[in-house]
Amino acid sequence: MLRLATAAALACALLATAPAHAQQPAPARPSVGLVLGGGGARGGAHLGVLEVLEELRVPVDCIAGTSMGALVGGAFAAGVTPAEMREKIAATDWKSMFDDSASRELQNLRRRTLDDRFFSGLEFGVTEDGLRYREGAIAGEKIKLFFGDLVRADLGERNIDQLPLPLTLIATDIVSGERIAMRSGNLTSAMRASMSVPGAIAPVTRDGHKLVDGGLVDNVPIQEVRDRCNAQVVIAINVGSPLLTGTQVLGAVSVVSQMVNLLTEQNVSRSLALLTPRDIYMRPELGDITAMDFAKQLDAAAIGRAAALAQADKLRTLSVSPEEYAAWRARIRASPPPQPPVIDQVVVADTRYVNPHELRTNVAQQEGERLDSKRLAEDLLLIYSRGDLQTLDYSVLSERDKTILRLVPVEKGWGPNYLRFGLNLATDFRFDSAFNLRALYRRTWLNAYGGEWLTTGQVGTDQVFATEFYQPVDLRQIWFVRPYVAAESHKRNLYFNGERLAEYRVPDYYGGFDIGANLGIYGQARVGWQERKASAHLETGAPVLPDAQARTSAFIADVAIDQFDMAFFPSRGYKADINYYDARRVSSGEPFAKLQGNAQGALTLGGIVLRPYLEAGKNTSGQLQLPDLFPLGGLGRLSAFAPGQILTEEYILGALRVEYRLLEPIPLIGLSVVAGVNLERAHVKNPVTEPTLKGNIDSYGFYLGATSALGPLYLGWSGTQDRRGRLFLFIGTP
Repeated sequence: MLRLATAAALACALLATAPAHAQQPAPARPSVGLVLGGGGARGGAHLGVLEVLEELRVPVDCIAGTSMGALVGGAFAAGVTPAEMREKIAATDWKSMFDDSASRELQNLRRRTLDDRFFSGLEFGVTEDGLRYREGAIAGEKIKLFFGDLVRADLGERNIDQLPLPLTLIATDIVSGERIAMRSGNLTSAMRASMSVPGAIAPVTRDGHKLVDGGLVDNVPIQEVRDRCNAQVVIAINVGSPLLTGTQVLGAVSVVSQMVNLLTEQNVSRSLALLTPRDIYMRPELGDITAMDFAKQLDAAAIGRAAALAQADKLRTLSVSPEEYAAWRARIRASPPPQPPVIDQVVVADTRYVNPHELRTNVAQQEGERLDSKRLAEDLLLIYSRGDLQTLDYSVLSERDKTILRLVPVEKGWGPNYLRFGLNLATDFRFDSAFNLRALYRRTWLNAYGGEWLTTGQVGTDQVFATEFYQPVDLRQIWFVRPYVAAESHKRNLYFNGERLAEYRVPDYYGGFDIGANLGIYGQARVGWQERKASAHLETGAPVLPDAQARTSAFIADVAIDQFDMAFFPSRGYKADINYYDARRVSSGEPFAKLQGNAQGALTLGGIVLRPYLEAGKNTSGQLQLPDLFPLGGLGRLSAFAPGQILTEEYILGALRVEYRLLEPIPLIGLSVVAGVNLERAHVKNPVTEPTLKGNIDSYGFYLGATSALGPLYLGWSGTQDRRGRLFLFIGTP
């Protein structure tokens, strides 16, 4: 009986405890921290990893990112799906992303003209403390606008601490070297700060720190997710560039690159030491995709996807049910409003010298209308392209019952007065050569309408001193007046049968007053009156022409259109210029008038660019004197002849260049290389020099062209049917 009672008691105990075991909850899902490392364009691999996490239904509890990882991680935490990121990356022109200006054809003609003659990359601020230079090759304006568009900043201010996922973005204080973990504040400025490659992209000032790329201090911030959400499992993706080999470290650029890579690898090694066997670490095999290969980001995404799929078994241990993942995703992805908000008020932050009312006038967004973020970005880029601002940003704020669009212009710390330089060097490797070095001093915002005072000096083969005051007369800066004075001295070689017989020095002094209009982004038209004193004096050689001197009073009219996408090697667009000079009073001789114009275009067919050119000049009345004759010869103007070899009163010139781009423009550097052939024909009537060269004259040749730090470079050969060909080299700006 005792045994039966004991057995019955044990059976009851087992029956009593069985339900208790069956009702025990499943083990809690471990907290997961996602770490996205920096690596420039190689960070496209993060996109492929995120796609696999979505497919396997792996939610994360916090994110930490550096540099490109900050971009992807910030967008993901803000609710942007991998598919949406892929779409944005595919639709973005990454070649132009690292050029802060609006595309050239969207800038006004005045800005284009200055940039074509004076290197924008060598712009110094003239301050009371001496010359100052900008802090980066670019300010990152387009990058910042891209970030804003990616995370839908137009729907309202996006702050890190208000996101549904804990997020940390890493940057470096370039002053102290301190590691800065950004866990609050504006999301897009934090993304931009974390990606500011020192020397290439200007630092971001934020919370009293001057911030650059976080990869210098913590490129794979594993400890951050341990601290942020007590991550029990870390998913870490390292896309850093591998160290260069001994044969790859050859020049100054590669030495600097290797130095940065070494610093980065050291902090990455410290971070990787924090990983445990439970964590999941990926280093996608990105091969020859470099940090600058932004056009290959989707290729990197495919490699990142393969790396994540290789870890699929470990990732599946972190997956949740479809219902749980959908709920997590819905919490992360806040549903945006069906339409952009109606803007009740537009305000412009305080400025030091740029007129905020003028800035507001050039923004099309109207109060009482829905926000047009695309048009706003275009307007801000056009305003930024004028060269007055270091950054120009916007935010959408809600205050009580109002939606406010706040424009935040930050003026250049080294402005508003600037110094620029330019030069050119030309030679035919025989006896014709020229060298000119020029400088431009530009004082801006002398009044509320944006008045500017420009002074130019040039020394070399041609001497120039000129000063002008450019004064817009309306806030949209359409109409302007321009008084100016100038003194120039040019060298003119006179030729006969290809031989240089004499060299004349042509001093030219003039001053005038223009009234004009900026034709939007297309060009400029102006009319004016000019007083001029010009002469010609024999310097060396035979007295082919007598010395001459004349004073003229002339009416001038000019219309210029420029819609080329690039100044010197355009691939699309058109350009035209027509100038009329009517000398009403001439101190020696009869009044005269002349008309000159040109039109050219660029059309890309496959990998070939066709560049037709047509130019003509004619004296419409009277007889032109030496300083007013039309010169032919030199690069693009009958290249087989020396510059100015043919001086004439009437001509027509037609040309066709056919170019093949050997090297596409490189982001940040902008280097491009073309190979081309040129065919030119001119019809010359009554030449004053080279009298045998009249009627139809042909020139043909080939060349290599490249952009460089000093401007365009041309090296080539041109010949003509009955004369010896010429080698030519030109480098610099016109």
